[in-house]
Amino acid sequence: MRQFSRFFVPVLGFCMIVMIGCGKNDARYSKIEGVITYNQQPVEGATVTFSPVNYVDGAEPAAGRTDASGRYTLTSSGAVSGGTGILPGEYSVVVKKTTAAPDPDDVAFSAGKITYDELQARKAKSNRSPVITHLVPEKYGRSSTSGLKATVVSGKNPPFDFDLAN
Repeated sequence: MRQFSRFFVPVLGFCMIVMIGCGKNDARYSKIEGVITYNQQPVEGATVTFSPVNYVDGAEPAAGRTDASGRYTLTSSGAVSGGTGILPGEYSVVVKKTTAAPDPDDVAFSAGKITYDELQARKAKSNRSPVITHLVPEKYGRSSTSGLKATVVSGKNPPFDFDLAN
């Protein structure tokens, strides 16, 4: 029993120190969450990006993806706690949700109507761009046209909810 406690107590102490150290947040970053709706309906699978209006004091963009209820949480590369958070400041906000139409040659290959070599030959000759469909109005996908803004303060912020409309 004595050997067990000589081994167990130091290992337990080390684990506690590691857990406390890993859970330490960078107090400069504020956790930002919100909900994206389009015509008052939740938007699933949209990318929400906050870009600093002025890149000062290490400001950086942060992004998140909406879930089935339209909820998002921003992450940034500089935040310590799993990337969650953003520095205080003024941000322009963009919301994008797009889909690309399947390439007809890829569809033909998947259906077994053409061979792999035929597919590659068609792709080499083609300069087709994928047809992109915007599932929320395209204006929300650019900071110059979205009209969406956010002011992030130090500490706790209210949810940044945006209801997009035509």
